[in-house]
Amino acid sequence: MEPATILDLAGLRMGPGEGRRLDLPIALDAVQLSEQGYTPEPAVPEAQLDVSRMLGGGFALQLRFDAKIAGPCMRCLKPTDEPIEVDVRELEQKPGRHPAPEDAQLDSAYVDGDDLDVHRWANDSFVFSLPTRVLCKEDCLGLCPECGFDLNEDPAHKHAPKTDPRLAALGGIRFDEHGNLVQD
Repeated sequence: MEPATILDLAGLRMGPGEGRRLDLPIALDAVQLSEQGYTPEPAVPEAQLDVSRMLGGGFALQLRFDAKIAGPCMRCLKPTDEPIEVDVRELEQKPGRHPAPEDAQLDSAYVDGDDLDVHRWANDSFVFSLPTRVLCKEDCLGLCPECGFDLNEDPAHKHAPKTDPRLAALGGIRFDEHGNLVQD
């Protein structure tokens, strides 16, 4: 079955108060986060779409699917595939009815007339469900900023403190126990 992009809601021929559950494949697009590419796995997950016709006209919609986001950990760069659960809802008032400003959230940005843009809704919802940081594990320590060593392998990894070469001449200054400068 081809991935769904546009669904004709009128074609479902539902009366007020009726509902339908549709299982359909949806294509997810690759994502750029912090200039790094991430891909959804699977690229075409099976989604569950619940469509209910409201009594006053319009639709109540719910979209659910599971996928993973695959790409490098943002701290240590190891491959990761973090699971993502998407469960979103939209309301669409009766077509042609113009809502009062306080009811503006009752018109879905994904419904145009009787057409539901499932592809755009699924992709937007997937991106909004992503974590702020894609990590291999929640307590990932990342890489050593000096040498790039993976700190997850040895959390005690250290480097000797380096002296700023501009201050190296000050290393030869000595003071006695009273704080007086000692001349060599």
